[in-house]
Amino acid sequence: MTRIAAAAVLLLVFGGSPPPERYAEVKDWPRLPPTVQLGECAGVAVDANGHVFVFHRPGRGFDTAATEKLTEPTFLVPHGITIDGGGSVFLTDVGLQQVFRFSHDGRQLLALGEPRVGAWDATHFNQPTDIAIRPDGTFYVSDGYVNSRVAIFDARGKELREWGKKGTGPGEFSNPHGLTFIPGSTDVLVADRENSRLQLFDKDGTFKREWRGAADAETTGRVFAVATDEAGNDYVGIRRADYDTRHTGVLKLDRQWNIVAAIGFGRAGDPVFNAVHDLAVGKDGSIYIAETRTKRVVKLRPAT
Repeated sequence: MTRIAAAAVLLLVFGGSPPPERYAEVKDWPRLPPTVQLGECAGVAVDANGHVFVFHRPGRGFDTAATEKLTEPTFLVPHGITIDGGGSVFLTDVGLQQVFRFSHDGRQLLALGEPRVGAWDATHFNQPTDIAIRPDGTFYVSDGYVNSRVAIFDARGKELREWGKKGTGPGEFSNPHGLTFIPGSTDVLVADRENSRLQLFDKDGTFKREWRGAADAETTGRVFAVATDEAGNDYVGIRRADYDTRHTGVLKLDRQWNIVAAIGFGRAGDPVFNAVHDLAVGKDGSIYIAETRTKRVVKLRPAT
């Protein structure tokens, strides 16, 4: 794997009666050469071979007014990253207002959206956040910080349908920030960030149910990210706007949305999180958490 726009994407080789599951931080991971320093880590993904990809912002924060690209000739403000079963890398850039698809070795295969033009229609985005790809090549885009919708595209990038609007009701969003699919079904799960909830939809966007286990943004935290493992457990990245470490971390939910693990949140012995932005889960059960403010990716392994 060569680096895709080298400075921005790196390849790195309680509920219920049972006791809560425990995870341990893998120390000194990743081990990068001294010439490589991570910027704000906005996205993290794991491919089918267990390779970990990090989409980060070297020398830049969340500056959607930026005009100078981080590397020539690709990114302005990196955000979301997802890898499909064939190894293609999908990315969102909230500064360029675009969604990209790259081959595993870094060749650009697709670019959607008009560079630096934000709008709401079939060929534009306004600060898109994440992508989820189905086995047939159709993909979903959460769009995003300004728009409040999820759009579905065919494998060639033609919009098929969309749903959502700004609001707090079922099927409405206040910054749809993360996406994942439910194994064994065609349902899609959306991290509705500012509404501090997950929303579950069928494949066409019909609302099914929601999870508000994070309470609300003011007292507990916003729902920044969601990922699902092959067994159907959901992993939820929670973060407070004021970076309060007591209300920031990762929850693991079983299929009934019972909390079976809580990592961080000021718990003794856990990593201290304050800027959780994205997460991914490997086939071995390891969890990778991307943080922006602290410019790092934390690897957690199930404790034995």
